[in-house]
Amino acid sequence: MTGCRALVTGGTSGIGLATVRRLLAEGADVVAVDRRAPEGELPCPYQAADVTSAADVAEAVRAVAALLGGPADVLVNAAGIYRIRPLLELSADEWDETLAVNLRGAFLTGQAVARDLVLAGRPGVIVNIGSTAALVADASEPSAHYNASKAGVVALTRQMAAEWAPYGIRANVVCPGVIDTPMLRLMDDPAAGQAYLETGVPLRRLGSAAEVAAAIVFLTSADASYLTGAVIPVDGGSTAI
Repeated sequence: MTGCRALVTGGTSGIGLATVRRLLAEGADVVAVDRRAPEGELPCPYQAADVTSAADVAEAVRAVAALLGGPADVLVNAAGIYRIRPLLELSADEWDETLAVNLRGAFLTGQAVARDLVLAGRPGVIVNIGSTAALVADASEPSAHYNASKAGVVALTRQMAAEWAPYGIRANVVCPGVIDTPMLRLMDDPAAGQAYLETGVPLRRLGSAAEVAAAIVFLTSADASYLTGAVIPVDGGSTAI
């Protein structure tokens, strides 16, 4: 990844931060974009932005290009929120908030970065973060707004891949399963969580943010040069059963 210029949204925690660290370890230059300032020391420059705001995103993409000495040629959209609410109780505001961050944010950032790449005549790679919730439903963990937003991310990514291939821009989506991150709610009930791992995850354990980051960084690398429009579950096998 030496010489690559990477922008990671949601880069101050969880999967985003793990991706920042892995990209840096592989030699990329990285800027983390997040609406939350890092709680501890961040190993790369930080740019504040709300990914639901077109103005914020445009300014962040410009700032990242200035920090990196040119437009980002790698984008990882890891910014996201997760909420649980039964569908019959779900409010329109809750629906709108979740889709704004998870889906609108991926659209705005992806479009802004792709426009810069096309203008510069440079190839690039986008990896969006979906979820296994985009692929399967679970009545025990009601989150229709989250599921719908991530299903939208899958469809958006495939469309990016189809429309932007002529410009040399690849787009893929990683769908994490139960991953040990600050957003995880499953283990609020350790007994129920352990039962789920034993019956619903063939590998019988939580995944780590570093394991998801490894898949993301592979997709951004030259080793994945013929992969675009792919949907890659990183889920310990949960969607295989």
